[in-house]
Amino acid sequence: MKKIPVREVMTPIFDYTTIHQNATIKEAIDVLKKSFFLDEQGNAHGHASLLVVNQKKELVGILTLKSLLEALVIAKKENENVFNSYYWLYFLEETHKSAAGIPVKKVMRSRKLVSVKSDDDIMDAVELMVKHKVNSIPVINGAGRLVGILRSKDVFGMINELL
Repeated sequence: MKKIPVREVMTPIFDYTTIHQNATIKEAIDVLKKSFFLDEQGNAHGHASLLVVNQKKELVGILTLKSLLEALVIAKKENENVFNSYYWLYFLEETHKSAAGIPVKKVMRSRKLVSVKSDDDIMDAVELMVKHKVNSIPVINGAGRLVGILRSKDVFGMINELL
């Protein structure tokens, strides 16, 4: 099997949204909502996570829609894996205003949990995604700087090359 570096598949950081670790959940929701748009068929498209950075713009974690759900104590229904993120964000914003001031750093998934380097082999990254049950992994360079994000849909886009 051909080795493919993560950098060839990842979404570069300049194409993805970041947020500061001291931002609030409300600010994070606003940023996520701005990334969403409806296509001609009415399907929502946008980011399902935000990369969380510190003052030095170093990656400290990732904030996912799941993290927001868990933080706001919304009961997850077993076997319900698909939802319309565009309308979900509206519901979340309107229904849970009391949680608006919670800092992102309190609910994010720490970078220490999982990240990959841009030179790592894509299959090693896929194994980490499966092992940690995540759909996206922050990508860092050799100096530890955030350079992008690897999402399951990025990998799926080139899955024929992996087989």
